[in-house]
Amino acid sequence: MANAIDALEESNNGRSFEEIQVNRNRIIIKTTVKAHQIQVAIVDNGMGMSEQVKQKIFDHLFTTDHS
Repeated sequence: MANAIDALEESNNGRSFEEIQVNRNRIIIKTTVKAHQIQVAIVDNGMGMSEQVKQKIFDHLFTTDHS
Protein backbone atom coordinates (compact mmCIF):
# COMPACT_ATOMS: atom_id res chain seq x y z
CA MET A 1 0.00 0.00 0.00
CA ALA A 2 2.79 2.40 0.90
CA ASN A 3 4.53 1.62 -2.39
CA ALA A 4 1.34 2.40 -4.32
CA ILE A 5 0.97 5.74 -2.55
CA ASP A 6 4.62 6.63 -3.20
CA ALA A 7 4.35 5.66 -6.88
CA LEU A 8 1.24 7.76 -7.38
CA GLU A 9 2.76 10.78 -5.67
CA GLU A 10 5.87 10.43 -7.85
CA SER A 11 3.74 10.14 -11.00
CA ASN A 12 2.38 13.66 -10.36
CA ASN A 13 5.84 15.22 -10.72
CA GLY A 14 5.85 17.52 -13.74
CA ARG A 15 2.07 17.37 -14.21
CA SER A 16 -0.14 20.43 -14.02
CA PHE A 17 -3.10 20.67 -11.66
CA GLU A 18 -5.42 20.37 -14.65
CA GLU A 19 -3.71 17.17 -15.84
CA ILE A 20 -3.99 15.68 -12.38
CA GLN A 21 -7.69 16.60 -12.21
CA VAL A 22 -8.39 14.92 -15.58
CA ASN A 23 -6.51 11.71 -14.71
CA ARG A 24 -6.72 11.37 -10.95
CA ASN A 25 -4.63 8.83 -9.05
CA ARG A 26 -6.51 5.77 -7.87
CA ILE A 27 -5.89 2.93 -5.45
CA ILE A 28 -8.49 0.16 -5.45
CA ILE A 29 -8.63 -2.37 -2.62
CA LYS A 30 -10.71 -5.49 -3.11
CA THR A 31 -11.26 -8.16 -0.49
CA THR A 32 -12.86 -11.57 -0.99
CA VAL A 33 -13.34 -14.72 1.06
CA LYS A 34 -12.40 -18.01 -0.60
CA ALA A 35 -12.42 -21.37 1.15
CA HIS A 36 -12.19 -19.79 4.63
CA GLN A 37 -9.30 -17.55 3.58
CA ILE A 38 -9.24 -13.82 2.93
CA GLN A 39 -7.77 -12.50 -0.29
CA VAL A 40 -6.73 -8.84 -0.54
CA ALA A 41 -5.95 -7.28 -3.93
CA ILE A 42 -4.49 -3.79 -4.28
CA VAL A 43 -4.42 -2.08 -7.68
CA ASP A 44 -3.23 1.40 -8.59
CA ASN A 45 -3.11 3.35 -11.84
CA GLY A 46 0.53 4.37 -11.45
CA MET A 47 3.10 4.08 -14.21
CA GLY A 48 4.30 0.63 -13.15
CA MET A 49 7.79 -0.77 -12.70
CA SER A 50 10.60 -0.52 -15.23
CA GLU A 51 12.03 -3.75 -16.66
CA GLN A 52 15.20 -3.08 -14.67
CA VAL A 53 13.25 -3.00 -11.39
CA LYS A 54 11.22 -6.10 -12.34
CA GLN A 55 14.48 -8.04 -12.75
CA LYS A 56 15.60 -7.18 -9.19
CA ILE A 57 12.33 -6.97 -7.24
CA PHE A 58 12.90 -10.24 -5.35
CA ASP A 59 16.63 -9.68 -4.70
CA HIS A 60 17.57 -9.64 -1.01
CA LEU A 61 17.47 -6.08 0.42
CA PHE A 62 16.55 -4.52 -2.96
CA THR A 63 14.67 -1.25 -2.66
CA THR A 64 13.40 1.39 -5.04
CA ASP A 65 13.48 4.04 -2.30
CA HIS A 66 15.27 7.11 -3.67
CA SER A 67 15.05 9.29 -0.56
